Amino acid sequence: MSRRVAHVLVESPVPRLDRLLDYLIPEEGAPDVVVGGRVRVPLGKGGSRLVNAYVVDISEQSTPGITLSEIASANGSVPVLTPALWALVRAVADRNGGGAADVLRIAIPKRGVRIEKGRTFPLRRLPTPRPSRRSVMSLDAGVTETAQGPTLRSLRQIADLVREAKAGVIVVVPDWRDLALLSRALEDVPHVTVDSSGTPSERYGRYLDILSGEARVVIGTRAAVYAPVFDLELLVVVDESDPLLEEPHTPYVHARDAAVVRNSIEGGRLVFASITPSVESARFVELGFVDAAPAIPSRGLVLLANDDTDDGFASRARIPASGWRILRDALERGPVLVQVSRPGFTPQVVCADCRIPHRCGTCRSLLSGSRDGTVLCRVCGRSPIGLKCALCSGRATAWSGAGSVRTAEELGRAFPGVPVVVADGEHRALEVPRRASLVIATRGAEPIVSGGYEAVLIVDGDKELQRPGLRTSENCLRWWGYAASLAANGATVVLANVDGAFASLFATNQWESIVETELRERRALGFPPSNRAIAVRGSISELQAVRELSAVVSHRVMGPAQDGDVFRIVILADYRSAPAVVSAIRVHTITTNATGLRVHCDDLSIFDDIDDA
Repeated sequence: MSRRVAHVLVESPVPRLDRLLDYLIPEEGAPDVVVGGRVRVPLGKGGSRLVNAYVVDISEQSTPGITLSEIASANGSVPVLTPALWALVRAVADRNGGGAADVLRIAIPKRGVRIEKGRTFPLRRLPTPRPSRRSVMSLDAGVTETAQGPTLRSLRQIADLVREAKAGVIVVVPDWRDLALLSRALEDVPHVTVDSSGTPSERYGRYLDILSGEARVVIGTRAAVYAPVFDLELLVVVDESDPLLEEPHTPYVHARDAAVVRNSIEGGRLVFASITPSVESARFVELGFVDAAPAIPSRGLVLLANDDTDDGFASRARIPASGWRILRDALERGPVLVQVSRPGFTPQVVCADCRIPHRCGTCRSLLSGSRDGTVLCRVCGRSPIGLKCALCSGRATAWSGAGSVRTAEELGRAFPGVPVVVADGEHRALEVPRRASLVIATRGAEPIVSGGYEAVLIVDGDKELQRPGLRTSENCLRWWGYAASLAANGATVVLANVDGAFASLFATNQWESIVETELRERRALGFPPSNRAIAVRGSISELQAVRELSAVVSHRVMGPAQDGDVFRIVILADYRSAPAVVSAIRVHTITTNATGLRVHCDDLSIFDDIDDA
């Protein structure tokens, strides 16, 4: 007599276990073993240990002549893994050379037993794909009002898209600030939030709300792209070029790529919506993969302040005289935003003799200075003593640059009596009151203000554009474009000490030309996004074995180069042949048990300034 067999995926990062394993379903407790449910199964020689697993499928008979172990127990009967989610997880894991279990860890919250009680969940089938539509949407700048407070006009546009949809909706945003402001824009639309907030039980409860079909609209950060929304009609990725949308853990899946894969499985409308265009979306439009934005929104006035000044304070504060006058006049009407490039007091500690930046001896990040004169590492928190220059062996140190705290102190002395607000990673602020004040914020940490800022000043732009990195121009466009979008109607945006072609295009609102030029230059070099960059890290011998794989030898390989404690090569492959390259490396890792190898597809950080931390 045949017995039912469960095909399960165990929760393990081991590459050779990234496949379906067969287990007999025990007669006792069999009703609790369902497709998509959690179970405990024996693993190892003689079933020496029990591990968690997901039931992906159930069949009525096993392969003849093979003796199977039984499932040890069922962890509830909730089908947390839907067929559509499994198809998505398997596809994005394969695309990025990783394991499905690593993606499931991100997609499905940890179980809360008490949250499951008294709830029922329908068994899902793989949905019939809807007709697929993909488009780019250029969002408006500015601030608007809601009953809960001010929000971005761009997010109000996203909310209007959500209201038009009749079925399931997912909106993915980069961080908590966008999430809070989007929630305000959706004040009249019931929605569930998927992010890291709340207790594990609360996060699991929200997941079950989505799974049961009670929640039609889901908004959240990058993990929201996996939300098991029923009958998905609309999927929106906001600011899709933001690095925060890339998962920092293996297999490093970007929400944009997961959204594209999900759209190919379930269909529906996929929208990449942002205030500033991106190189990736420009490539999509050029290929005809997505529809171009139907209209380019109007953008505010940008003034290039490149004039010299004899004003002592203006020189110290990095604000030219023309920008200084705009700041002073704007403070008579309301708040002013000053965007700086770095947090803290002094961004860098350099050698006083040769001006080479000092690095942390532990993590190799740049060292910074605090107002009390101490030197510290912002990444690992160490405070080194007795610095010695790696180039000239000099021991004298000097400060270089000014961070958000130091800038705030300087402007506070220049405007006594005017409130000064610092907004950065350590000083988080969603909004500030509408009054005459100076808001000093690092890029991406700018608080919103009702009615918009009376002026926006962007300083340190010259240093930002000089940073070595593939995405320098695109990053500056995104940072500065977002800051400009917070200005009030008719307010002036001042870009200080930046000139050249990029500055001219930015000031004249030809932002699309910036990314089109960037795309052409990257294509000429064969760099992403014209090709996929597959970074492989490991020992020299392991990397040499990868280079000799038949699927790799025909492609351009850069390296090896030192990367921390290991070495790294980068394989540049076009999109048609990249799947074969990724698959070959994965197979090699499994068959040779090369556990030291790490694959990171589309790792653009290797082309950027390594001191971006």
